[in-house]
Amino acid sequence: MPLPQRRRVSSGSPFETTIGFSRALRVADRVLVSGTAPVFPDGSCPDDVALQARRCFAIIETALAEAGAALRDVVRSRVFLVDPADADAVSAVHGEIYGDALPAATMVAVSALLDPRWKVEIEAEAVVPPSSLTLALVVDLAADAVAPFDTYERRVLPLLERHGGRLDRRLRTADGRAEVHVLSFADRAGYDAYLADPDRAAAGRLLDGLDVQRRLLEVDDVG
Repeated sequence: MPLPQRRRVSSGSPFETTIGFSRALRVADRVLVSGTAPVFPDGSCPDDVALQARRCFAIIETALAEAGAALRDVVRSRVFLVDPADADAVSAVHGEIYGDALPAATMVAVSALLDPRWKVEIEAEAVVPPSSLTLALVVDLAADAVAPFDTYERRVLPLLERHGGRLDRRLRTADGRAEVHVLSFADRAGYDAYLADPDRAAAGRLLDGLDVQRRLLEVDDVG
């Protein structure tokens, strides 16, 4: 089995090349953000620990976005403090940044960080939820295909739920010669499984030799 593809994210930190690491690494649906220090692009570092924490989270948020994730997707947070007395200030920022995400969290005190100016370092792990899939199916039917197609649909539409899909709308013209279906799946894998369902393939024989024209469009909500 091939290994999952890795997507690496760099923040431009000089430590990434000297130490040999990525700011973030995405493997499948997991995004791991390395320990992140409160450094600005010009190398400066604020003295206030709350400002340091905000800078760490700003870097983390940018790295997550580049990897296709967001703060709301974070499932684990780790905070390293030099002084336990800073815990309240950093905790307040942590709670504000993550809000309702409420990731599993660890906060520990360490004897020192790599730069004596740093009072806090933060890392994060996120799991990206599967993206949903919405499809619009447009069907044009010859006159003799109207009844067989209706029979076919009554057999295959119940299969959607088996694969995490559903029929959101089914629209039909007055003469029955055209239909529009709006379908949604939890993810593309569910749709692929629906297409490969042997019961769906068996029902497809009802349409053999009939003039059935289909257009399948991947769509998104607008507004």
